[in-house]
Amino acid sequence: GTPRTVTFADYLIPAASDLPFIDTVRIGLPTDRNALGVRGIGENGAIGSPPAVQNAVVDALRHLGVHHIDFPLTPQRVWEALRA
Repeated sequence: GTPRTVTFADYLIPAASDLPFIDTVRIGLPTDRNALGVRGIGENGAIGSPPAVQNAVVDALRHLGVHHIDFPLTPQRVWEALRA
């Protein structure tokens, strides 16, 4: 085993021409399960983002005595946490 990629200069940098054509389609189907008609965020890429933002806000406000804010994060809940 001799390494073929010792430095980053040894890696091939892909170009846009190396990628296949990807046809994307947006499908928006409203739901009747809530007043807004919106669906949840069950996609894998969106599962970690809301809790990460929630934790970032709590961490930013920790020096003001905030240790927890219920989900979902709304301006009203942030204000109430700051006042408490």
